[in-house]
Amino acid sequence: MATNQSLCAICDLRHLTTSSTHWCPECKEALCINCKEHHSLSKSSRAHQVIPISAYNNLPSFIANIDLFCSYHNEKYTQYCVKHECPICYKCIKAHGSCKGVTVLEDLTLDIKTSDVFRDMEQGLTDIMGNISRIREDRESYVKIIRDKRN
Repeated sequence: MATNQSLCAICDLRHLTTSSTHWCPECKEALCINCKEHHSLSKSSRAHQVIPISAYNNLPSFIANIDLFCSYHNEKYTQYCVKHECPICYKCIKAHGSCKGVTVLEDLTLDIKTSDVFRDMEQGLTDIMGNISRIREDRESYVKIIRDKRN
């Protein structure tokens, strides 16, 4: 995470104070509207998917802290090893050469939100949240009953 997502990182390097409007997860930098335009036109970053800074700030910390680059080679994750259940970069493929089930990471995530497994998991989480709410309400009503009896 950047230390200050409210200021544009590129403008900050130029000693300007410009409010950020977008976040690039690959660069891990906040961008103002002008720098976002340059970012989307630059050959090295035009394929990056930037998101509004408000959406980034609303992400849970475990999502915002997901690393997109290999810690050993500092390369972007492009493959996934099914055997070890981990993303790998193209340099890690040598170490996972004997593993069966190395696949392109993009192929795994392509239709994830429309898959049956995702919908089942989403429904399961919704059911769990409903159960937690009912348990909480029950506990609160029991606490109220105990307070009334005590009084």
